This record gives sequence, structure tokens and C-alpha cells, in this order.
Amino acid sequence: MAAPGAGLPAGEPGQLTPDRAGGWRAVTATERGAAHRAAGIPNQDAVAIIPLANGGIVAAVADGHGHSRHFRSARGAQLAVSIACQAARDLVARPGGLPGPGQEEEELRRVLVPGIVARWLDAVLADVAAEPFTGPENAVRRGDDAAIPYGTTLLLAIGQGQRLLLAQIGDGDIVGIGPDGTALLPVPGDPLLDGRHTTSLCSPRAAGSFRVAAADLAGTPLLGVLLATDGYGNAQVARAWEAVVSADLAGLIPARPAPWLASRLPEWASRCASLDGSGDDTTLALLLTPAAPPPEPGAGGPFLDSQTAGTARGGAAAGDGEGER
Repeated sequence: MAAPGAGLPAGEPGQLTPDRAGGWRAVTATERGAAHRAAGIPNQDAVAIIPLANGGIVAAVADGHGHSRHFRSARGAQLAVSIACQAARDLVARPGGLPGPGQEEEELRRVLVPGIVARWLDAVLADVAAEPFTGPENAVRRGDDAAIPYGTTLLLAIGQGQRLLLAQIGDGDIVGIGPDGTALLPVPGDPLLDGRHTTSLCSPRAAGSFRVAAADLAGTPLLGVLLATDGYGNAQVARAWEAVVSADLAGLIPARPAPWLASRLPEWASRCASLDGSGDDTTLALLLTPAAPPPEPGAGGPFLDSQTAGTARGGAAAGDGEGER
């Protein structure tokens, strides 16, 4: 299936977006989980990045639900990241550009989020029209709405100049990396997540389930921001793993060139997706801010030394249990 907008200049996993002078950059990686490999299930995660005018960038990560009700969730995730990137690009391209300071979160809820949900539902219906559910698929659906089989989470980041806008539905993590290694968690938590269920784009209340945030890098300095599906967080030994990962990345980002990070990200995702990690699909998008300093030759150390992938944090991965809420 070709997702709408598949011709967008989206970065391939492990690849680096063009290094535009003074602009945002991003590297991505996605790895099929060992448990999915053993069961013959495809990678149900997806990731996309597109450059924006004036050195900006959009990154989107999605995690299709693993429950049998969501048997087309890999497609749903691919549709979600493509549509989210397009919707973000349209928001930035409006006359006047991004909403003004103090207005970002309201504008994300009022314009961006409903647009993503509506476009995703339209794309799902178009996909079903192009490839109707089979008899066995209808037996699994048992009367579910057409969107349920495509259920997926979504994490979205828009970086332009000194501004960062974020939106998320469902599980997964968005971690800001402070220059001193402090982990910033700007997006509010979701009280409906319980380790078995996750809020989802396929929910009738999807638009109201998004959480949003905005940051001004002039007041909140960041070296970068990490978007990760829950296969990554569930692989970490440290319960407060965000602080450990942020500290590691704060040491690496100034010390290593972006192509080196691009070469290592698939390895980090693979370790987390292994049987020694979460065993779940793992997808990462690491955005580097324009303020990220240039590399110092020879510095930096291996990533994940202090939180080697191992025992999951607990519970079944949200979205791989009973599905959406």
C-alpha cells in the first residue's frame, strides 16, 4: 500500500536529513521486534521526517496496535506519519506561519489535531475502498468500525527556528535533551494508559485524546528531542530511564557529528527490539536543534552503557494488549 503523500521527501531510517546551515536536523531508525519476527508479524511502527522552509523540520513516529482487532495497524501507522507530516507542513505554510507565543497549544488543538484525525480517517476509508476487508478479516472485525483495524498511536514534533511544537496520542515517549543532560518531558501524561490499553487515532474521541506542548528554545535550551515508541522505553532497565538517556545524548550530541548518530541509531533500536530488550517493534526519531553545538573530534562514548536493554519496565506494552481506548 502506498500511503498518501508517499512522495514526500521523508528520511529513510538511519539516514540524516540534509544539513541546512543553521537548521534543524533529524535521524531516524525502526526495527522489527524479535517477538514479531518469531510470530511472522510485520513491523507495525512507522516513522517519517520532512524538511520545512527556513531550516525547519517535522518528525512523526507511530506505533500500530498489536492486538488482533487491529490487523491493519501497520498500514494505519504508515498513514498516520505521512498525514501528520503533511498537516504540520500545511500549518507552518499558512500566512503568518506558526501561531504566536502563548497561542501554540490552543492552535494545535484547534487546527492541527482535528486536521490530522480527519485526514487519517479519510485515508483509512480510501484504503478500505481500494482493498475491501476479506471474509476472514470481517470475521475478526465482528462489526467494528472500519477504523479499528488501523488503530495506531502518533507522536509528532515540529521544529522551526527556536520553536518546538509537540503533539501525541497514545503511548510512547517524547524526551527533550537539555544541554546539561536534564531530561525534559514537555507533553503531559495520559491517565488512560494502563499497560494494556492506549488512546488511539481509531478512537471516536481521538481529537480530544491528543496531548500537546510548545517550547521556546530561547527560554528552554535544548540540544535535541527524542521521539520513541514504547518498544524503546519498555526495554530500559532504569525505571527513570529518560534521565539516563538524556544524559548520554547530551554527551554525544556535542561530541559526535550527526552522520555518526545516524549510523548508530539503528543499532540502538535493534538492541531494544531484541529478545534481551522489549522484543517489541522499536522506532526512534532524534531531532537536533539549531542550537546544538558543533562536534569536538574524538569525544563521546557508547550509548546505552548505563541502561543496557534488558528487563522491561513492567506490564504488557500498551497497544499490544487489548487495543485502543
